[in-house]
Amino acid sequence: MNETFNSNNPAMRFLTGLFNLFWVNLLFLFTSIPIITIGPSLCALYKVCIQMVSGDDPQVYSTYFREFKNSFKKGLLLWLGILALGGFFAYELYLIYFTDMVGDSFSFLQYPVWVMILLIVQVFLYGFALLAIFENTLKNTIKNAILLSIKHFAITIFLIVCWLFTPIIVNTFPNFFYGAVGLELFINMALRVFICSVFLHKAFDLKRIKVARDGSLREISYDDMIEYADDGPDGENEEERSSESDDNSDEGSDKNERE
Repeated sequence: MNETFNSNNPAMRFLTGLFNLFWVNLLFLFTSIPIITIGPSLCALYKVCIQMVSGDDPQVYSTYFREFKNSFKKGLLLWLGILALGGFFAYELYLIYFTDMVGDSFSFLQYPVWVMILLIVQVFLYGFALLAIFENTLKNTIKNAILLSIKHFAITIFLIVCWLFTPIIVNTFPNFFYGAVGLELFINMALRVFICSVFLHKAFDLKRIKVARDGSLREISYDDMIEYADDGPDGENEEERSSESDDNSDEGSDKNERE
């Protein structure tokens, strides 16, 4: 019975994580009721989800609202900028494709518009997570978001698919609309950000907490994972094994001296 309710039990960790996602999803919906606060809300949501991905067991309520407060100004400005520029360039595409205001001779104008929309998408995918994890200026955050999206192109494609998954499903199966809305209200937003956080965690090269078989904790980065995979069955690392070999060699030399 004690093993069943042990916090290190995989089943208990899964249920705890599921409850945390449900809880933080409610907090996100509550703080996003004024549409303009979606930016700080996304920062706070990423903060909780990335901590969960790292192996931490965050205090959801306090962590969420602390990050919401800390990132409020930058997250608000970033969100309003994305909202304003995204709306402007989306309207430009509407004029190009669905009206006669732009003739065929000016159809080339669609290309710089698409480039700007791509940049806005890149900032949206990475910017709020960067604000949640790193202390930086808004200008550098935007620049880093664009650079990271280019460097980790495969991850960027996955993030786009992840964010568009629900609209694609609803468009393909219109009868699923109310079910999709229910999932969004229940857990879907937090689950989407959590899945994205798994890949953003790798893109940001953050530390991950690894639980050894003896219950001890160790922080490793993705560059250390190959080395960690070579550890012994008891979670020993190379330094511990080398120190044991040195001890064995010392014992052997002592025996030789006594002989």
